[in-house]
Amino acid sequence: MKKSVIAGVFIALSFTTCSAIANSLALSLANDDAGKFQPILNDIYGNKHENRDDYSQGLFLGYSHDISDSSQLSLHIAQDIYSPSGSNKRHNTAVTGDRAFSAYTHTGIEWNSLANDWIRYRLGTDIGVVGPDAGGQKVQNKAHEIIGAEKYHAWDDQIENRYGYTVKGMLSMTPSMDILGANVGLYPEVSAVTGNLFQYVAYGATIAIGNDKTFNSDNGFGLLAPRGLMHMSDTSGFKYKIFAGMERRDVNRNYTLEGKTIQTKTNNSIAKQNC
Repeated sequence: MKKSVIAGVFIALSFTTCSAIANSLALSLANDDAGKFQPILNDIYGNKHENRDDYSQGLFLGYSHDISDSSQLSLHIAQDIYSPSGSNKRHNTAVTGDRAFSAYTHTGIEWNSLANDWIRYRLGTDIGVVGPDAGGQKVQNKAHEIIGAEKYHAWDDQIENRYGYTVKGMLSMTPSMDILGANVGLYPEVSAVTGNLFQYVAYGATIAIGNDKTFNSDNGFGLLAPRGLMHMSDTSGFKYKIFAGMERRDVNRNYTLEGKTIQTKTNNSIAKQNC
C-alpha cells in the first residue's frame, strides 16, 4: 500500500499550568459521539456527527520525567479507536469501500530532547495489538452507555487481531525569537514510523507563538499525531501557545486499513486507496 495523507493548515491553542518539578502526568479522554449533547454540537457546527472523520481518540495516560533541562523520558499507555463512516457503523458487517471498526491498544517509551537551540528530536517505540484483544468495542460501548450514545453493530466485524510494534523518530529545527514579550518560532520537521502495524514518513512545518520557548518548540510527532506528553521548561506558572502548521504523510502500511475483518474477511482495499 502506498498513499499520501495531507493535513491542511491546522490551527490550535494549547495551554497548561505547571510547577517547577521534574515529573508530569497526563490523562486525556475523548469519544466519537457526544450522546445527549450531540444535537447542541450539530447546531454549533452545522453538520451531523455521522459525517465526521473516522478517527476516535480513546484514552491516553502518560508519565514523563525530566532527565535534564533539555531532555525528557516518557512512558504511556493508550487506546486509539477507528470507525467506519456515517451510517456504515450501524451495519452488521463491514461495508466494502469503507474502513472497518478497529482499536489499537499500546504502551511505549519515548526520549524527547533539545540537542541545542536549533534542533529537537524524539525517539520512541511502542508495542501493542490491533483487533478484538485491544478492547475497543467494550470501551466504546461503556462510554456510549454512560453518555447515552448509540452502540454500533459493525463492531462485530472489526479488524482481526495482530500483535506488533512500532519504532519511531522525529527531527525538528527550532529557530525562534522573542518579540514583545512572546516567543515566536518556525519549526520544520520530519518524522518516520516503522513496524509490522504502521509504516510512514511525514514532513511539514509549524509556527507557534507562546510564552515558553521549550513548550513552543515541541509538537510531538507532528500535526497528525493524536496526542502525547509535551516538553516544557522547569519554571512554574501558566504556559500557552497558539500554533498552526501543515503536514504531509506518505503511508506504506496501516494495519487498521489493511487487516482482514473477523467475519467477512475483507480488507477494504478501496478504503486504503482513499485514506
